Parts: sequence; structure tokens; C-alpha cells
Amino acid sequence: MFIALSGVSAVGKNTVISELIKRRDNIKVLTRSSATTRAPRESDGQFETYVYLSKEEFEKWIKEGKFYEHELVHDNYYGTILSVLEMAKKDKNTFYMRDIDVKGAVNLKKFFGDEYLTIFLDAPDEVIRERLIGRGDNEADIEKRLSRSTLERSYKNHYDLVIENIDIEKTIDTILSFIDKKFKK
Repeated sequence: MFIALSGVSAVGKNTVISELIKRRDNIKVLTRSSATTRAPRESDGQFETYVYLSKEEFEKWIKEGKFYEHELVHDNYYGTILSVLEMAKKDKNTFYMRDIDVKGAVNLKKFFGDEYLTIFLDAPDEVIRERLIGRGDNEADIEKRLSRSTLERSYKNHYDLVIENIDIEKTIDTILSFIDKKFKK
């Protein structure tokens, strides 16, 4: 089973994932399930989600069919590794979770079918701006991320659950209740 968590930049996706895996033994991060050409961030080590590739290596992987889907986002490639998805699909006792771009989350529905849940996190732009400043983004990056939020928000209607992530406890409780209801645990 798979849970795709998407949302605008700096909405707290990694924080939400951290809290969910602390509270449920059967929720795990799908590690090393994506590849990217962007530079590692300090927070990336927390979940070991990425394989870091050069642009040339990434393009070679595309040609070799190693990705279920891939996308160019903020001038960097991101792709979901097919072999890792196949492993997760076979495990019926675990909810695997990932932070996935909106287009990738919509595409993965085809792969996982009914054993798939999509969650979109949002927050007002002024909150997002404060969070981006807090994590050290420069003004050009902040503007680029805020401008992309319009595209990301346009996908909200494709998600099973949409939450304004202002209060982390409320967000976590809402997600866990929704998982329990959807999968009747």
C-alpha cells in the first residue's frame, strides 16, 4: 500500500511524514525510491529517499526505462524508480509513504490502484514564505517556489485528502483517521 504526500514547497511534508512514522509501526518511508539531479539537502538524510545522479546519469536511466515516471521541477530532474515501486506493491502489510510531486502522485494512481492514498498539504502563501525564509532559501528561490505553488494547487482536486497544514497535531490526527477509514484498520 502506498501513500503519496504532496503539497507546496515548505508546507511541512517531511515533518508530517516524520510524525506519522513515529505514531504507526506499519507506516514507513519508501527509501531510495527516487532519483534526482539536485544537490542534497540536510533534511534528505532523514529518510534516505533519493539516489543522487548527474544530469547525464539521469538521462541514461530514462533511456534504460528505470523510472516509472520522471519530471523536471525547479530546473532539476526527479524520477520514481520502478523496481522500488514494484517491491512496495507486493508488501500488503505496510503503508509506504513518500513526498511526491503533484504530477507524479497523480501518475502513481495507475500503478497502485485501490491500494493508494493521496494527500495534499497546503498553507497560505504568507506562511509558506516565512517557512522558506526560515530554512534559508534566497529571494529568487522563494519567488520560484511560490510561483510553482499555483500549478501545484491546481492538482488538489485529484487528491483523496486535502489539508491546510497549520497545526501539526490536527494534520496528523486527520491523516491517521482518514487512513483508518479508507483501509478499515
